[in-house]
Amino acid sequence: MVSVSREDFSVAAATNDSAYRRITIPMLRIEAGPGPAVALIAGVHGDEWEGQAAILDLWHHLPVVLQRGTVYLLPAVNAEASLAGTRLSPADGGNLNRAFLGVPARGYTESVAAALEARLLPRVQAMVDVHSGGASLRYLPSSVITRYGDDAYDERLPALARAFGLPHCVFFRGNEAGSLPAAASRHGVLRLSAEIGGGRETSSNLADRCRDGLLGCLGELGLLSDLPLPRHPNIRLYDLDAPAATLRAGEPGVFVPGVELGQSVTAGQRIGRLIEPARPDTPLRPLLSPQAGTIVCLRAIARSDDGDCLLQVAPALPLDSLASKY
Repeated sequence: MVSVSREDFSVAAATNDSAYRRITIPMLRIEAGPGPAVALIAGVHGDEWEGQAAILDLWHHLPVVLQRGTVYLLPAVNAEASLAGTRLSPADGGNLNRAFLGVPARGYTESVAAALEARLLPRVQAMVDVHSGGASLRYLPSSVITRYGDDAYDERLPALARAFGLPHCVFFRGNEAGSLPAAASRHGVLRLSAEIGGGRETSSNLADRCRDGLLGCLGELGLLSDLPLPRHPNIRLYDLDAPAATLRAGEPGVFVPGVELGQSVTAGQRIGRLIEPARPDTPLRPLLSPQAGTIVCLRAIARSDDGDCLLQVAPALPLDSLASKY
């Protein structure tokens, strides 16, 4: 017998125009008997749509197929930013993925983080947190594994990444104590993330791949058994923690990329240029790849400023090399 209940919560989000404004964060709890509790989360940044669309789909269909355990669905965990279509929270300009600070909340964004850390993380054993490139970036659809601090290697991670069903997996070393994955780490929660799409747009194809990946993770965790589940046996791992993995603009200009997502490049290969059409006498500035590898991320907005991420590139490694990153 599957039980479904709403566990929405609201937090204060005052503005100059609304002194006592509150924002409701939608959360659905689906319970199908004994088994693990898993949180599926999207919309930490409001302009990242693929995960939001995928989890909304599961909101309507997962109660029919869930066979054991409990799933918490949060399709727009930063509801205010989702409604506004912005990365940051309009009420206070906060970044929810830097707001899990474990201190008394100061404003809307930290209040959402505090509620999640009090209400959700102590109740789950696993979490999948879906992101995309948002307005400014596009990502090669990838699962994401992030190591925080002295996290020990978890032997379940490669299987979970394979179950997500994408051929690419990105590795980051997290340094931000205030991120949602860092908070999950403090609570001992097994976690996987994803970066799928971006560029202030989405598609049914990307949303469906994300939905199927989330179902694959639920299957791997033992909550589903009868569905055909995606599984990719030969996943390529990209270490984006290395300094050479990210190319940033060194000055303002218009970024004209000369490569595509998924393209292989050599170290020093010309991958684009920065131009300044409003100053025709300014020489164009060629951009060279900082290392050999695969283009994993590309800036989606042409007008760029000093310090903006233009692309990320890394060599493809076997997923079995993940343990060496710990």
